[in-house]
Amino acid sequence: MRFTRGYEMLNPLKITSTVGLNIGKIEIGSVRLNFWDLGGQEELHSLWHKYFDDSHALIFIVDACDVNRFSEVATVFRRVMDSQAVQRMPVLVVCNKSDMEECASAECIRELTADERHRGDLALVPVSALQGLNIERCIRWLLTVLTRNSASYT
Repeated sequence: MRFTRGYEMLNPLKITSTVGLNIGKIEIGSVRLNFWDLGGQEELHSLWHKYFDDSHALIFIVDACDVNRFSEVATVFRRVMDSQAVQRMPVLVVCNKSDMEECASAECIRELTADERHRGDLALVPVSALQGLNIERCIRWLLTVLTRNSASYT
């Protein structure tokens, strides 16, 4: 895969938690992926639903090392699944920090994010954002499901 524009690894020292909204774009051939990176802070959760109807996929990122917040992760994921729009769209669950030994397994994260209401495509991918591990795999999956489903978006 060759990214034509807008995709490059960031300096890890410059990466911070999202507060509010960040927008990103990646162009791959003739396809442009637009990303709305919504902050995960509890006070921002009430804003998320405003973006669901205009989205074609959801990326739900879990810090696989933050075991103390797993109960919260499960609760938040269930709330996200309350949206009928999300129930039908492709969902990519990203298990970040999977390169660290003390973190939870992808199977543990799968259990936290299981929801019988979801009817769209679903993938769970262990990644290391800092090392770039499986980032391309995530983008390929999104590109595949969105291209396959593109007829329903027009």
